[in-house]
Order: sequence, then C-alpha cells, then structure tokens
Amino acid sequence: MLILLSGVSGVGKNTVIANLLERRKNLSFMLSGTTRTRRNSEKDANYIYMTKEEFARREKNGDFFETQQVHGNMYGILKDSLLKASEDREKDYIKDIDVYGNKKVRGFLKGKAKVLSIFLDAPDDVLAERLRGRGEEEERIKARLSRAEEERAHKKDYDAVIENIDLEKTIKTILELIEKNK
Repeated sequence: MLILLSGVSGVGKNTVIANLLERRKNLSFMLSGTTRTRRNSEKDANYIYMTKEEFARREKNGDFFETQQVHGNMYGILKDSLLKASEDREKDYIKDIDVYGNKKVRGFLKGKAKVLSIFLDAPDDVLAERLRGRGEEEERIKARLSRAEEERAHKKDYDAVIENIDLEKTIKTILELIEKNK
C-alpha cells in the first residue's frame, strides 16, 4: 500500500512520518527529488537532494512522474520510486506530497495499487509556532500560512483528515487507518 500524507506547512508531516517509520517495520519512505537544502532536523535522507541544474536535467530526461514548485524549491516524484512503491506487495510505502500531487498520483494508481491518502491540519497559531521553532523567518511564515487555505480547500480529496495537535493521537489514528485499509 502507498500512504500519501499531505498537509499545511508546519503541520508536522516529517515528524509524523519519522514516528510511523520507527513503529512499523514493513513501512518505507518513498524518496522523491528536491532542490531544497536538508534541514538540521532531518537525520536520514527524506529526499534525493539535487542542485537546480541536476533537477532540471532529470526533468528534461523524463525521470519524474510529476514536479511542483513549492516555496521556491522544486519537488518531484521519480517514476521509478512510484512504480516500486505501487508494485511492492511485501512493504508499504509512505510519501509526503502536496495536494496537487496527491490528486495526480491517486488518479494514476486507481485500480492498480492500494492508496491511502491523509491530510494533516492544525490551527494557524500552532502552525506559526512550529515554523518559528524550525527557525523560519516571519516573512516566510506568512508566505507559508497564506498557502494554507488553498491547501485546505482540497481536504475533500483525501480518505482521512486528521488535526495534528497531539502527536501520539495522530500516530495511533494513522496506524489504525493503515490496518483498516490493508
């Protein structure tokens, strides 16, 4: 099964994914490419980090299923990663994805693979505080929060919407959803 996790900026997608990966032995992270720099909090590789030139070259070569520019950085789902995740019957895969990528991947895999899509949300004041905790500047926080309403408008495209205030409760709910959808 492929688990797609979306949500507004600062909602804790990477924290949730890290916790899920620790607790489920048959869960792997589906890598994608990005031009953004690795955060200090990212101990393991969450992405294949690329220069803008390398990303553009791989995009031109057709290596990506889809690409998006988000907050000034490029992100892309690699075709080979998506195919591996959708065909593997031994493992489940999880991927953080934006609302447009979610729709595209679900449409592509419909009838071919099990997909569970989850949208994480939290109140704007909680998001702003989390972003400050990551060292984001106020201007970038405002830019990220301004995109939140656009992202929230896509909640209807998800199998589940979870308010991520209590991490343990969020993890428990997601683990239950995974078992229910197996």
